[in-house]
Amino acid sequence: MAEREGLKLKLYEKYRAGYEDTWKQNGKVIVLVHGATWASRCTFDPDPDHGYSMMETLADAGYDVFALDLHGYGKSERSDADWTDSASATRDIEAAVEFIRALRWVEKVHLFGYQWGTQPAALFASQKPNKVARLALLGLRWRHVDKGAAVPPGPVRTLGQQASLLKPEDGDLDPEFVRRRAQVCRAESPMAPNGALRDLSRPSTVEPGKLKIPTLIIQGERDGNPQQFDDRVEFFRELGTAAKSYTYLPGLGKYAPVERTHARFDQALLSFLDQQ
Repeated sequence: MAEREGLKLKLYEKYRAGYEDTWKQNGKVIVLVHGATWASRCTFDPDPDHGYSMMETLADAGYDVFALDLHGYGKSERSDADWTDSASATRDIEAAVEFIRALRWVEKVHLFGYQWGTQPAALFASQKPNKVARLALLGLRWRHVDKGAAVPPGPVRTLGQQASLLKPEDGDLDPEFVRRRAQVCRAESPMAPNGALRDLSRPSTVEPGKLKIPTLIIQGERDGNPQQFDDRVEFFRELGTAAKSYTYLPGLGKYAPVERTHARFDQALLSFLDQQ
């Protein structure tokens, strides 16, 4: 557990025994930030026994992998002070990164943001570039706003069975995996904060020109509409670093880390992270 402002924040960790003495030299420590609905285990480690776990993939590649439950999600504590929007979630990331830097004795960590989680991840990286080595973002939304999205009336929403089940058009997904994942998701928490939904109803506060660290934008072919694609390309153009990459993954969607052909996503991410 990490802690910030009295809130306990759950961190999940995976690594392979024998690598502990290498991270200080090679910096292979990464923090994963989940999206708007489900917490870390459902997002990054839903079905490791059947090969559907981003955490396992990174651990196999020699990384010390941490996945953070933002406050109000999963096994982290909730707060009545806010709705867990990107600004407050950024402080969760800072608390987790400080905990990990002290635990593993590293100056910087890599950071991966998934869907809405790209916003607090990018905000933190722009505010604390001395603590982030590389930033990877999947499913970014910047200025694009869904005009039909309703602003939630309250701070939390209930997550039922329907929310945990994915649809065939969501990506190249194994139906049996989808059912197993749904059980993991529902076991994490029956509720989610609405700050992310409020964020998605207005342009992001992230300023790409302030991102000075190596940055990867990952675009799945089935992840979003043409307007969202254009939004991500424009964000990429505005990045304040020359060390930037934009990777397009044919056939994959918003669930690229756990789709049947996730090896292509894994390869794209690792080739970026492993650069010196």
